[in-house]
Amino acid sequence: MSHPQTAMSIPPDPLHARVAELEAKLLEAQAEAAAKDDFIAALSRELSNPLAPVLLAMERLRAVLGALNAPRAEAALLLLERATSGFARRTSVLLRLADITAGIAPPAPALVDVSALVEEAAKRHEDVARRAGCHLLTELQPGLVAIAHEDHLSQVLDDVLANALRFGAGRPVRFHACADQDGQVLISVSDEGPGMTEEEAARIFTLFHKPRGKLEPGLGVGLWVAARLVAAMGGRILMQSRPGHGAHVHVILAASASPPIAPPP
Repeated sequence: MSHPQTAMSIPPDPLHARVAELEAKLLEAQAEAAAKDDFIAALSRELSNPLAPVLLAMERLRAVLGALNAPRAEAALLLLERATSGFARRTSVLLRLADITAGIAPPAPALVDVSALVEEAAKRHEDVARRAGCHLLTELQPGLVAIAHEDHLSQVLDDVLANALRFGAGRPVRFHACADQDGQVLISVSDEGPGMTEEEAARIFTLFHKPRGKLEPGLGVGLWVAARLVAAMGGRILMQSRPGHGAHVHVILAASASPPIAPPP
């Protein structure tokens, strides 16, 4: 008489289960990252859509003011035009950044007049510095040229300066640009704000990271954008800081005679 065979249960493999769990988390994280990139691209397009009629309206207003010979109104319009142009450039750069994060290669970097861009950035932030009670000290070596994208570098300078003026309010902010001993171009922005720990400085370029607390202004996006743009130009961006000793952001770009700088991982 034969006896029925009982099926033997095989214990689950804990390693296999752990790998499956990690793979699921990886897919979830990739989906979240893709959703963020899609959001940035969609938001940039929504912001850029109304700009064309605004710019056209300002052109017509300038023609009217010119006919009326109203110099004070023309000066105010000039400020509005500069602000709107900066806004248009920012949305364009964000769209390009969305392409970069999606794996679309950016335009090849070219030689850029860094000295001119630094001067323009300092002028754009004069009013912001004045309202923040900061003395913006600009030290610029003339004739600086680097391999970069003009719009990308302008955006990087705006983001880094805005961050320094926000956290260094009431104290001097130093804006320095020169060629270093290796022939590369070094742009530094230093504030005398509260500073941060080394661990916080190492995470400062992470999206939505705000090391100084959720009550601080800003969304934790500007320096993340700056880091992505610098990497796209083949450069490096670094943060040095200590609690109570301010923060120092350094952007390093290859000059025309220097080999390209490998972007950070």
